[in-house]
Amino acid sequence: MKKTYFTLIILVSVTFLLNAQELEKSLLWKVTGNGIDAPSYIFGTFHMLCPDDLVIPEKVEKAMEQSEQLVLELDFDDPQIMLTIQQGMMFRDGTTAKDYLSEEEYKKVSDFFVNKMELPFAALVGIKPFFLSSMTILYFLDCQPVSIEQKLTELAGKQGIEVVGLETVGEQLGFVDSIPLEDAAEMLLLSIDDENEMQGMTDELVAKYLEEDLLGLQVILDRYMEEEYTEINDNLLVNRNRDWIPKIMEIAGTQPSFIAFGAGHLTGEEGVIKLLRKEGYNVEPVY
Repeated sequence: MKKTYFTLIILVSVTFLLNAQELEKSLLWKVTGNGIDAPSYIFGTFHMLCPDDLVIPEKVEKAMEQSEQLVLELDFDDPQIMLTIQQGMMFRDGTTAKDYLSEEEYKKVSDFFVNKMELPFAALVGIKPFFLSSMTILYFLDCQPVSIEQKLTELAGKQGIEVVGLETVGEQLGFVDSIPLEDAAEMLLLSIDDENEMQGMTDELVAKYLEEDLLGLQVILDRYMEEEYTEINDNLLVNRNRDWIPKIMEIAGTQPSFIAFGAGHLTGEEGVIKLLRKEGYNVEPVY
């Protein structure tokens, strides 16, 4: 169970699918056929990376130059989006960490944030535990991370193309709110209980992502996941993939687009690549 919670914490930041399918080593895929006039592209992201690791490949820049819009999970070009996300991270009923953690647990979490992350935990107690868990990845990355989505948004601005979202913030926050509070609290505690294990998995995932090795990423996660949590996986990935397919089909049929989302949404029988192929599209890796 402990390893499972580590995996779920990582999924908040990197979002990798749990149904493996051998795919070529590429994060960028070209979508053609099925009546669309010009190709669109799908690209797998790793939501937070250290600045030295975040380099937009030339093939991505070329694909965006051929696109008329950038489509992300959320519309990061919306000036209100960060405020909306921040509001959604907080309890609205006054709940704090003291309500779902024992005195000993509270001290453990507080000490981790204050002493290791150098963050004032007293100012964070109203944040939902699932998001507190995701914040711990900042410690394991050991840098001030940057967002691929933000870099892509900046590139879209330079190229003068529109940025739109596949989902709303409310839709994404709905997944977090569906997790029982006691489970989210346990995730928070386990995210700081075994630093060596968490550090090792984070390092491995980043390395495989930079190698564009989707199967390698899956192998790492399979070492940590237990079957009893397939429902959470379905909510986080599978169901969202199914919801995205008609949206992606409409987007690609309207204008050539560059569509970027968490890399795990690409793989598996219920991954975006396989689902688009089932709809009659050609989906090919770009090297």
